[in-house]
Amino acid sequence: MSSKLPISQEDLKKILFEAKAISTKDWEAAEDNAHRRRRSIEEVLIERGFVNIQYLYELVGDKLDVPYVNLRKRKLDPAVLGELTEAIVKDAKAIPFSVNGQNIKVAFVYPKDKAKVALVKKASQKKVEVFLTSYKNFVYASRLYRTDIQEELNKILNEKILKVEGRPTEIEIPVIKIIDAILEAAMFEQASDIHIEALPDAVVVRFRVDGDLHDRVELPSSIHDAIVARIKILSNLRIDEHRVPQDGRFSFKIEDEEESVRVSVIPAFYGEKVVMRLMTDDAQNMTLEDLGFSEHNIKIMNRQIKKPFGMILVVGPTGSGKTTTLYSVLNILNTEEVNICTIEDPIEYGVNRVNQTQVNPKAGYDFATGLRALLRQDPDIIMIGEIRDKDTAQIAVRAGLTGHLVLSTLHTNNAAGAPPRLLDMEVESFLVASTLNVVIAQRLVRKICLNCIESYHLTKEEMRSLSKELDLEEMLNRFKQLEVVENKVKSFGELTFYRGKGCSRCNGSGYSKRMGVLEILENTEKVRDLIVRNSSSSDLQKVAMQEGMVTIFEDGMQKALLGVTTIEEVLRIKKE
Repeated sequence: MSSKLPISQEDLKKILFEAKAISTKDWEAAEDNAHRRRRSIEEVLIERGFVNIQYLYELVGDKLDVPYVNLRKRKLDPAVLGELTEAIVKDAKAIPFSVNGQNIKVAFVYPKDKAKVALVKKASQKKVEVFLTSYKNFVYASRLYRTDIQEELNKILNEKILKVEGRPTEIEIPVIKIIDAILEAAMFEQASDIHIEALPDAVVVRFRVDGDLHDRVELPSSIHDAIVARIKILSNLRIDEHRVPQDGRFSFKIEDEEESVRVSVIPAFYGEKVVMRLMTDDAQNMTLEDLGFSEHNIKIMNRQIKKPFGMILVVGPTGSGKTTTLYSVLNILNTEEVNICTIEDPIEYGVNRVNQTQVNPKAGYDFATGLRALLRQDPDIIMIGEIRDKDTAQIAVRAGLTGHLVLSTLHTNNAAGAPPRLLDMEVESFLVASTLNVVIAQRLVRKICLNCIESYHLTKEEMRSLSKELDLEEMLNRFKQLEVVENKVKSFGELTFYRGKGCSRCNGSGYSKRMGVLEILENTEKVRDLIVRNSSSSDLQKVAMQEGMVTIFEDGMQKALLGVTTIEEVLRIKKE
């Protein structure tokens, strides 16, 4: 993949060496990795944790003598955006973000491209101050130029041809444009899923954004069959089959980036229902920090993923982000020196140079069968989509014991519940104790919108309500023990919390995007002893906390104190 940086790879190497951000050995390893996986060098450097995106672009800005601006952390006024048309913005890869009289500040992806700067100067008729921004920042901001999807689809539908010779009752519909518009809108709104549902008198399109479903558009019921047929064609599914569920996938391009879509079609009363899962690369390329790992938990993970064998488990309920975490860890481990094999149901993301295989129960190819086959493929690292039965559990544990690093997911509520769950699957306790390296348990919380964030102190009424949910004094003491708050704080009421007021950027919700709250159970000597003795999950939890484990709830409360999420979100996951 070509670089989106406005400097050459040689210049990037030079400025990173001058800043002492990376060694020659690490640069060469990252360069090989980027070439092998067809990724840009800066993506690999960020992914491996050598630099974060803010620091990288600040260094590039210093090199070009152009200040860097993070558009995600600025309030972008529609009136200011209106200084340039969408066409100019797209051609110049530039976003206006501030106007003061006859001066306009514009963030460019390529600030040293004279033609692009000249294009903006000519269009604005103002004195242009040039700033640098990242390509992802540009894509994020440029979506604010989009017209409303209902308005856009109505315009497309008005282009339909009402008469077709010889078939007067039928209409020709620009269905390709409709699907493209829906996919683009979903991507720009950062939706995770698109639901297309048939009602008696309409077709409803809904987007899942930050975990919640929202109705986005209604279309005439007459076009339902054409939309479903188009999606089936894209996904290589049978268009003449309407009685049984079908699953498939396809790819499409937006802003020069290829995105993958997983498709599920099921028969329903008023016509087939389609759900499309948007499998963005961002999900699998997140760093541990992006995922929500605290500094304490990142240290544990960095220690554990260096081990050449054993087992790393990610646990939590459906929809808690387990697969995303698994793929992110897999990407960190994906180097030239190892052979990685996976067995999944289904394959969520395609990963370069990873041998991915998908279960096929009809052909007798399940997790246990596939895992036995993978062990004959000389793997160093094995990823199993999910441990569901005792055969898979027993083979996976033995694989971890015999020199392989095994990554998988399991359905338990917390990290301490994983060892007893494996024991329930008839895995010997001494094998679990010997093999298990670490268990990551997680939930997802909504992040506060940075555009409308405000701080506040809990009122007496809120304190009374909160005290029914938890022991405030005990929680405050735990925060002091974890060094989250200072010892001089005497009461919970002195703590500052945050919330979003609600704005146009977050559709009045006060939230934007989601992140993980996590707990990590490390298999220490004391934990091993408890596992061998078949101890309960509550005993494991108690000992793990004594040894420094921060629970999911505590991690969530820390994030609430830091202004990442709200108390309400943390209490919601506590009740799950």
